[in-house]
Amino acid sequence: MKGNFLKYIFSVDWKSTNRIIIYILGIRIRFLKPNVKNSAAKYSEFNCPITEIPKAEGVLRKIQLANLKITLIFKKLCEENGLKYWLDYGNALGAVRHKGYIPWDDDIDLGMMRDDYEKFIELYKDGIPNHDELYLDFDNNGRNKCFLKIKHKTLTNIAIDIFPYDYFYKQTTAQEKLEITSEINRTLYQKRFFFKLLQPIYLHCPDLMRKRIFKFRDEVILKGNVANPQNQPSIIFGIDYPHSINPYLYDYDIIFPLSTINYEGYELSCPNKIHEFLTQIYGDYMVLPQDCYSRHVSTGAFEGKMGQLIDDYISDLADKF
Repeated sequence: MKGNFLKYIFSVDWKSTNRIIIYILGIRIRFLKPNVKNSAAKYSEFNCPITEIPKAEGVLRKIQLANLKITLIFKKLCEENGLKYWLDYGNALGAVRHKGYIPWDDDIDLGMMRDDYEKFIELYKDGIPNHDELYLDFDNNGRNKCFLKIKHKTLTNIAIDIFPYDYFYKQTTAQEKLEITSEINRTLYQKRFFFKLLQPIYLHCPDLMRKRIFKFRDEVILKGNVANPQNQPSIIFGIDYPHSINPYLYDYDIIFPLSTINYEGYELSCPNKIHEFLTQIYGDYMVLPQDCYSRHVSTGAFEGKMGQLIDDYISDLADKF
């Protein structure tokens, strides 16, 4: 814990991700590595529809498969316990556009309703049976995010992200969705100095961070009202993670009942109206973006012994290369 705290005082991380990250007194400054910029440019050179851009190769593909393996384990655990999940963000997009990973992506994002999210944490907080290589952790910066990750114990930055969603207490109009989003952002902005001031206290205390998130949800978002899923209310992104999407709320039938979609040859859960879901996040999601690069894991981290470890871990997915 002490080492992690000192990391936020001052440190430079140049190996674990595709960015050079400098921490100074809790402030994180990130620079994209020059070689990543160069590799990103190649996607604009493909003379084909975006849906036909080839899959990732080499180390990046191995990273994708390692995260896919964790996802399949997570899927099985959810099915065994009657918990619902769905592909979220870029992985929902990848499923529609590429039938799997976006070619330059390197992680997996999943969504869960809060009740199932909390049940999953309670079930596996002390370990995942038959998978000693995995453990639950929180991506907690002590300020404005604290969400669940399932991590591999030895493979650098191999993990899946699980984001909670909350039921709102009523159905909402398009205008109400915008107003609620604006109020949340305004209140969070007003509290930014307070959150920053208390960051050292919350940095290594995810339980305290989660209590703060629940309090904000109940008082600011729900305003003391109790959400009843039977009424099919709007669904809102959990504030456990800072969002740039506007608005934060979906109509109930955008997500439920969940559907399934092909992802790398496996059937995974996805939102009911996935086109509307993706359009709210990305707009025209069939246009090639400018930032075509992996964000979380450096391919250079898998050399030597680490390279052999990831090869061994994904050996049962060899047909996916």
